[in-house]
Amino acid sequence: MIKYGVGVALGVALVLAAVAGPGSAATASPVRVTGPTHRAARAAAGSAPVAWVVNRSVHSAVKGSVTPIDTATNKVIKTIPVSFNATGVALAPDGETAYVALFDARALHGFVIPVNTTTYRKGAPVRAAYDPGTMAVTPNGKTLYVADELVGRVTPINTATGTAGKPIRTGANPYAVAMAITPNSKTVYVANEEPDGTVTPINTVTNTAGKNIKTGSEPLAISITPDGKTAYVLNLGQGERGKGSVTPISTATNTAGPAIPLKDAAFPDAFNLMVMTPSGKALYVADNTTLTPIDTVTGTTLPAIRVAPRHGGDYGAAISPDGRTVYVEGAFARSTRGFIVPVSTTTGTAGKAIVFRGYPSRMAITPDGRTLYVLRAGAPQAGLPQDVIPINTATNTVGKPIETGLQPTAITITTCHQPARAMPLP
Repeated sequence: MIKYGVGVALGVALVLAAVAGPGSAATASPVRVTGPTHRAARAAAGSAPVAWVVNRSVHSAVKGSVTPIDTATNKVIKTIPVSFNATGVALAPDGETAYVALFDARALHGFVIPVNTTTYRKGAPVRAAYDPGTMAVTPNGKTLYVADELVGRVTPINTATGTAGKPIRTGANPYAVAMAITPNSKTVYVANEEPDGTVTPINTVTNTAGKNIKTGSEPLAISITPDGKTAYVLNLGQGERGKGSVTPISTATNTAGPAIPLKDAAFPDAFNLMVMTPSGKALYVADNTTLTPIDTVTGTTLPAIRVAPRHGGDYGAAISPDGRTVYVEGAFARSTRGFIVPVSTTTGTAGKAIVFRGYPSRMAITPDGRTLYVLRAGAPQAGLPQDVIPINTATNTVGKPIETGLQPTAITITTCHQPARAMPLP
């Protein structure tokens, strides 16, 4: 199943078939990006946070790259080629290592490769999963968990030794699609999308799965409160209006509480639809056209906020570090334009839509909240942009696009640039 935020946006791609005719990302003209020398790159990066973008394919369907961007200058620091398609990225808690998920489309095997965030050198690849998707590192930095999007299982990787442990079975095929880890690093919660609608708790000490927790239909996002007491699971309800819900899970007992219904919502088949405020007191859930606030203290919903402009549809959300603004991304129907709408969590009102050519797929915000980075990765066969656009959050204006590579797929941002040290994975 294809999700918004990875490759071509599902619903929009159908519209573009009539606009652009047949084509594929593999045959699109590659975008080659060159950066400054290694020494100059390190000097340029300084102490500013670095945005790490993985590009699914640069030269062909079996070649990808990793591109660090200096957020102070919005310049590419260096393009790092990797074997196979790059599908995801996760940062170690200390910011010293970026873990990049790779997929060998020919052999149907997945790998994870570590990249030192100061030297930009690659470590040895670790074989993990068939098609590695979501990745998460424990807050103590000891273990990287890799979810398999083709099979319901998760592979633990010891970050000190660079070795993969025995895959952990979670749900029925498919999928293990989303993960979240408690702040104390003791438990990983894994959402199993089809067909049973469950969440699997994994003990990180023994790397064994506990009893599956029944949630709702099509769980696809998990957020854990800062105190680690509750995991909230968003159930999309197969996209049917009124069937979506949010299920709270007590992490002390691994039991589900009463579901919070989202009565008027209808959800796109998408990741990144739920965000939590830094305090953990509120959740925001984006559906096709609105953003619904949920009070986690009372377990009740507040009035939905209309977000999508007319003839537009939402399919992703991100929240500022201070929790004051939720950014909702989407696209216009039968159009080649996308949008970002800022929503104030203080007033509950949506700001003016930021409109641009192409489709947004993933978003990330700098730690100071000043810049929102948006990947444009959809419909390369239509000649639409495949790059990263920086948005100034003070003025809500789009800056000069940053070319990283063909099909930018995922992005994460360091809190600061770390001093050089030995790589966690040899």
